[in-house]
Amino acid sequence: MKTFKEKLHIGLNQEIKIKNRLINKKSNFQKIEIFDTLTYGRVLALDGVIQVTEKDEYAYSEMLVHPAMQALSKKAKRILIIGGGDGAVAEEVLKYNYVRKIDLVDIDKEVVDLSKKYFKKINNNSLVNKKLNLFYEDAFKFIDKNQNSYDLIIADRPDPIGAGKSLYKSNFYKKINNIMSESSIAIFQSGVPFLQKKELKEVIRDIKKYFKYYGFYFTVVPSYIGGFMALVWASNSYDFFKKRNFFINKKIKTKYFNKEILNASFAVPNFLQK
Repeated sequence: MKTFKEKLHIGLNQEIKIKNRLINKKSNFQKIEIFDTLTYGRVLALDGVIQVTEKDEYAYSEMLVHPAMQALSKKAKRILIIGGGDGAVAEEVLKYNYVRKIDLVDIDKEVVDLSKKYFKKINNNSLVNKKLNLFYEDAFKFIDKNQNSYDLIIADRPDPIGAGKSLYKSNFYKKINNIMSESSIAIFQSGVPFLQKKELKEVIRDIKKYFKYYGFYFTVVPSYIGGFMALVWASNSYDFFKKRNFFINKKIKTKYFNKEILNASFAVPNFLQK
């Protein structure tokens, strides 16, 4: 049986047995692999790094979306997703019927097109929903020419390697701040602190230059090796940490997210409090 080897972190490899290889090609931007596994179900990998799996994507997508959506409640009508070409994050946002529109910006059209075909199980056809607008371009260019403001911005960005490095520059957070509505929250995927503590500290260092309130909370995604994952939040009007005990809309169906998980996710270990 063939195997997929992920070598994201120096000295630490993840090896997964492949049951069936579906896609193995290069787009104009990156290497795209889609394959079925015994452990994680169907998997999407970009440039040799796992992006999403059928088995545990909800632990990631739900925590990127629901804490902020529940906090903002019906104020969250205009949503921007940067990255997220697999459609899993958009699927979670679309669970809220008061959302008016979602703009999804992903530089690689091939990832989106392949996800429409191969990842319906996790995106529930969100990528063809009428509320969703797809933009295939660089996030910086999109933001620079954008005339809209957003109530929630979700940066479903890759790790700070290769093309993903630009989405971790200080100027990125400045540009995000410029397109946020008055009561907006922004959420940024920011790696696994046990292995990427330096990167997390750099994100916080840069974000606090442009936002009044900021912090991070955690989720655990087994296919993302290195332990729990940090999701950084930022706002100029909303202290997300103090408001985390808000009402939970139990009509929204989730597999991972609930009130207890939400409150626990804000607990910060001592090694990150310095």
